[in-house]
Amino acid sequence: MSKGGPISKINDNVYIIRDRVTAVVPVSSTISRRIRSSNQLGGNMINLTYGKECKTVVFINSGHSILLAEPAMEVRKMVWGEE
Repeated sequence: MSKGGPISKINDNVYIIRDRVTAVVPVSSTISRRIRSSNQLGGNMINLTYGKECKTVVFINSGHSILLAEPAMEVRKMVWGEE
């Protein structure tokens, strides 16, 4: 499913354009915490957890951060097809 085209389906409600993704990191990493705190001030954070616990932060080339409830390894597989 993830290698079929330029758009990756993360879950039923979330689709990400593969070429826009800069990084996929777990929410617990130090870098993601620092960037999330700076993005909260600028309004560049998009929360797509739908009320669930945030597990992954996806950084895209526009400077936005996308918060997801799926684990980082699953999101990486869906976006880039990595094992």
